[in-house]
Amino acid sequence: MLKKVLRNIYIYLHVYLGNVFLGGLLILCSFFIRRISFYNRMISAWGKWALLALPGTVRVRGLENIEAGRSYVIIANHESSVDIFLLLGKIPVPMRMMAKEELKKTFILGMAMQRSGFIFVDNKNRGRSIEHLNRSFGQLKKEGLSLMVFPEGSRYKNEMLSPFRLGAFVMAIQNDLPILPVVLKGPRKMLPPHKRLFTKTDIDIDVLPPVDTASYTYEDRRELMHKCRNMIRDHLKEMHAADGRTEYP
Repeated sequence: MLKKVLRNIYIYLHVYLGNVFLGGLLILCSFFIRRISFYNRMISAWGKWALLALPGTVRVRGLENIEAGRSYVIIANHESSVDIFLLLGKIPVPMRMMAKEELKKTFILGMAMQRSGFIFVDNKNRGRSIEHLNRSFGQLKKEGLSLMVFPEGSRYKNEMLSPFRLGAFVMAIQNDLPILPVVLKGPRKMLPPHKRLFTKTDIDIDVLPPVDTASYTYEDRRELMHKCRNMIRDHLKEMHAADGRTEYP
């Protein structure tokens, strides 16, 4: 138990120092450089730095499904607070994420995320959020970046995969961008949503083939959403079945 506690102290200290240093660097640079694609390497380094401290091995498959230089709307199942670091550090696509409005208040990190192009949404004010999302996503697309979305909306859940929200699929259709589904297995076991202590666990990240949205219209948004959710759900079941499990842990 003492070993686990000490390991967790190290993890939190490691991540905190990374947030302070890289967040501070992003904020400093933002006073001089407004082009958000400039921060791509720093953001990727932020994710990779955090992963160095995680207790377990991360395996990534399906990178051949990513076309270099292509922008996507990336979607993934949401299992834990470490998901962000995994995607930023392991998926070789320059991306920004949609984040809850509350994160803007986070010390240093919130300001750094805001100035480097992350999109904050206010779930309590849907109209204002959609307007802000459209404006911000237009800027990302102009600079050749991808948008990362957790369509479940929250990691706090009791089921394998919660119902999806429509926002990501509407954005993909309206901007004629393919959807890149990513499936995560293991983060929930490593750090469950209501827990503070990390457990040593291996993590698998599978990148599925992209879904072309060119033939979809706004009226088809729910069909697209269900298609993508079924892809992630079926693949997640296969990943757990490979471990001899028939139910989600």
